[in-house]
Amino acid sequence: MKISSDKNEKLDVTTPFKSDRIKELEQEKIILKEVNDSISSTISELGKSKQDLEKKLVDESQKSKELEQEKIILKEMVHDGQQSEIKIHKKYYVSISIIAVMVSLGFVGYTYYENEIITKAVARDMSNYNSNYVLQNLQGETVDTWVSWNVENGRVLHVHVVNEAQVSQDMINAMEDAIMSTQAVKIDDSKTGTGPQGTSSIYYVGWEGAAQQASSKSTTLYIPQKFDVNGTPGGVGDIEIILTSDVNPDGYSGYTKSIIDGNQILKSKITIFKANKLDAGQLEAIMRHEFGHALGLGHSTSPEDLMHPVLPQYPYISACDVDTLNGLYDGDKNSKVVCTK
Repeated sequence: MKISSDKNEKLDVTTPFKSDRIKELEQEKIILKEVNDSISSTISELGKSKQDLEKKLVDESQKSKELEQEKIILKEMVHDGQQSEIKIHKKYYVSISIIAVMVSLGFVGYTYYENEIITKAVARDMSNYNSNYVLQNLQGETVDTWVSWNVENGRVLHVHVVNEAQVSQDMINAMEDAIMSTQAVKIDDSKTGTGPQGTSSIYYVGWEGAAQQASSKSTTLYIPQKFDVNGTPGGVGDIEIILTSDVNPDGYSGYTKSIIDGNQILKSKITIFKANKLDAGQLEAIMRHEFGHALGLGHSTSPEDLMHPVLPQYPYISACDVDTLNGLYDGDKNSKVVCTK
């Protein structure tokens, strides 16, 4: 057997490898094209997002400018509103002051048992005019003491109301506040004439609060501090209040009569005349004054004090009234308490 051989004949073993490489390159080309397309799409979307973002930033900037402008306008409106409110308040306080002066000039409170009242101050026949005089206590103003209750500690004084004048429930509530309220108010001394502007004093709306304050210092006798007010028909009370539409012949607005045994009050009766002609504030002020008598206080020499025969502009229970109540129940009967303020 003959085997022929050709030295010039060579076997090309690289041909299959080249073919495979070409395929790989073509595949990579396809992949790179897809990647390039994806990147181009992403870049296009980013560009669009950038444009949207820039537009939003422009819009927000415009809104911010508009908000700043609105803020300036609102600030000016608020300033104008505050100026208008200040003007309205000034007008309001001026009106209130005028009304208060008119009320204080036209409204007086009278009591039954003291005749040094100004009801006969102006006589029709001036030929019989008589002068009067006032002695001023250089030590301070005074409040007369009268007589006191002598009840056991903690006892409630019962107050019975007879509403003959048929006043409204709001009027009754105002009257009850003068008796049972424990509220304290602070009033500038310049308004009451008891001191310079900037100083103030504490006053009490009702006698329960005043009596509790008076009891903060020990006393020989118990100061009544609790009151039960009722208006049941046929009811009885330690203190009886008559609200009548009758007119007192001597011109008094209030009248207090107490039944006593020695220096002890057994029962008090308060009569408020022309109750149907009063408003709630007037009834409350008169009741506050008369109830002071029912507890045993007399009259004050200070025109600014609640217990003065003519009610003051601020008819609340003063520190002087509180001190007087304390002195009365500590045995200072039928005398005077000197007020230091």
